[in-house]
Amino acid sequence: MARRDDSGPPDPAPSQFDHNDPEFIRNPHAVYLEFQKSQPVVHSERYGGYWLLTRYHDVRNALLDWQTFSSGTPGVTSIPSSVRRDFPEIPLEVDPPQHAKYRDIETPWFSRASVGKLESDVRRIANDLIDDFIGDGRADVVQQFAVPFVSRVLTVFLRLPEKDADDLTAWVSAIFQGRLSDPEGADRASAALIGYIDETIADRRRHPADDYFTMLTRATIDGRPLNDLEIRGYGVVTMTAGQETTVNGIGMSLWYLAEHPADKQRLTADPALIPTAIEEFLRFMSPIQLLGRSTVVPVEVGGTKIPAGQTVAMCYGAANVDDAIFERPEECIIDRRPNPHIAFGTGPHSCIGAHLARLEMRVAIEEVFRRLPDYRLEDPTMLEYTPHGDLRGFWALPVVFGDGGG
Repeated sequence: MARRDDSGPPDPAPSQFDHNDPEFIRNPHAVYLEFQKSQPVVHSERYGGYWLLTRYHDVRNALLDWQTFSSGTPGVTSIPSSVRRDFPEIPLEVDPPQHAKYRDIETPWFSRASVGKLESDVRRIANDLIDDFIGDGRADVVQQFAVPFVSRVLTVFLRLPEKDADDLTAWVSAIFQGRLSDPEGADRASAALIGYIDETIADRRRHPADDYFTMLTRATIDGRPLNDLEIRGYGVVTMTAGQETTVNGIGMSLWYLAEHPADKQRLTADPALIPTAIEEFLRFMSPIQLLGRSTVVPVEVGGTKIPAGQTVAMCYGAANVDDAIFERPEECIIDRRPNPHIAFGTGPHSCIGAHLARLEMRVAIEEVFRRLPDYRLEDPTMLEYTPHGDLRGFWALPVVFGDGGG
């Protein structure tokens, strides 16, 4: 186990709190713990104004209360909204009871049994990528491994051509990395992704195949077939939501293990502990830090009144370090049990891709351990975090191994 470095925590005025501030992104835990003690419901004037729920029970209860906290508006889940879009991501941006009908359509595709059949392909992809750089003695295990790994796995999972992964990587990276610094570029990438999805839908209507989009073209809801806009909504969320979040989970896990060799050695000696450690990595690092909702009616949370029509951030990252729930929350305890984290959310909108994300994280760690057992950070000052704090992780993570680095 290890304690996270708390040196130099930011101390923003609550009214100007910004989850995209670089200092906050580097060390959010200190801010979360202070808010939980002094002001568990925070209002920020940034991005048009939003509220932040930080206590575990408040976040969990709000995620379960879809009648009050709605996700049924396009773009509400991202603060600020990532790209211009006039259709909902399905089923993410649909409220119950309609939400369940949409989710039930794709639940079998995302089931544990269905995902489990992918393991040999997932392992093949991991090794193909490691083969590309293992002779160099150094690599950026985010850009050269995690990013293409997750994208290629997604194409295999959806049964799309694996060669399309490079385009998907470029589009999704531009959407997430550019939405603050280059919104026009993010919009262009979003339009390209939508164009790819629309072309795939049209092709599958003409030429059915054994893949995800054909399944959607054959699906019905309320006795009618899904229309192209609905299928587009499925496609956008499936191709974006599961990429950067899983990349972040892999990158943060590899970073942590490089920084804490005793835990790395323990997992190397006892690989059966890796799934339990992954649950702790998900809690401790929370690749999804927050997702937005909109209040349908006025509501009081923790003694704070929130009006109707407000954007409210469900802060998974804060909930997962609430000391009312987790003993020693600032420590990453790789055999922590029980571990009721909400890294994948809870309630109707709990992450449908959780089984796939866990498989990808486990295989990535196992294959890096097997092929690069002595990997270590090349230079801790070369680490680069993502430029936004709602989905938190590394965008550059250079490591050396073997004879690399000197």
